[in-house]
Amino acid sequence: MADQKSQTTTTRFGFGAIIAGAVLSLAISIILLQFGSVIGLSSASPLMGEASIAAWGVIAAGIWLLWVQLLASLAGGYVAGRMRPTDASFDGHEQEMRDGIAGMMSWALATVLVFLAIAAAGAYATIVSIMTDSYVAADALSEADKNKVIIFAFVAGATSLMSGAAAWWAGTMGGDHRDNNRDFSAELSFKRR
Repeated sequence: MADQKSQTTTTRFGFGAIIAGAVLSLAISIILLQFGSVIGLSSASPLMGEASIAAWGVIAAGIWLLWVQLLASLAGGYVAGRMRPTDASFDGHEQEMRDGIAGMMSWALATVLVFLAIAAAGAYATIVSIMTDSYVAADALSEADKNKVIIFAFVAGATSLMSGAAAWWAGTMGGDHRDNNRDFSAELSFKRR
């Protein structure tokens, strides 16, 4: 009977921690992307096929996208690793692996949700632009603009992979802080001491 209990606890997967990390990651992404769009760093132009895209705009949007994804992935991964349930029967390496996987799974969930939202928004925008005759066909873009769109898409994909690695690392740090009872009350508490 004790064997069954240890098997069920060692195979536990912290879905709550992963969902919490993904929700935090999405919230940070939304806030930072809203801020970026207000100051002109929207990544919609390269993706929507606007004609005459300035090279500096593609670079600025790519750097902004990198910053947003890394920051959101670090925060989500950390929360997932810190909140993941532990089991005393695991050695240090196994704990670290599971914390990293929890961080990466929070990144993966957030990435899939963003992809689904973008796909839905893109489909809607394409239908509206076709109905209003404001659709810019890929054929209407110059060769230079097509290259900028391709470069931006490649940078966005590479940024996503880097964000996954950042979420893994942050998950392991969150787990390490959990296991070592790292106290952040001096830095994060609103209570007076």
